[in-house]
Amino acid sequence: MHPIKPLLTLEQFQALDIRVGTIRSLRVSDDEPALLYLSIDFEAFQQFLFLDWKETRFEYEELIGKQALVVLNVPGIVAGSFGRILELGTLDRLMPVLACPEHPIPDGSRLS
Repeated sequence: MHPIKPLLTLEQFQALDIRVGTIRSLRVSDDEPALLYLSIDFEAFQQFLFLDWKETRFEYEELIGKQALVVLNVPGIVAGSFGRILELGTLDRLMPVLACPEHPIPDGSRLS
C-alpha cells in the first residue's frame, strides 16, 4: 500500500482549478510520438493537452466524446504546456482510465 501524501490546506486544494470537459479530438503528437494530443471543450474555451497513453492503452480513440476531469492551472507533461487530465492506474502500472463524472454535466463545471 502506498502511504498517503502530506496533508494540504483547504486553501491549497481550493487553488486547484479542476473542471469537467469533453474530449473532442485526439491524435498522436507530431513532436512526441509516445504522447496523445487532445482537444478538450470546456464550453467557454478549448484547451489542448497531452496524455501519456499511447504505449499503455491501445484503444485510446474511444476517449473521443467522453468527459474528463482536468486540472487547468498546473504544468503539463510537456515543457511549456499546462493542464493535466486526471487519470487513475498509471502510477500503479495498471491500464489508465479517466477520472470522470458519473453522468454528463455541463462542460466547464468546476469541482467544488
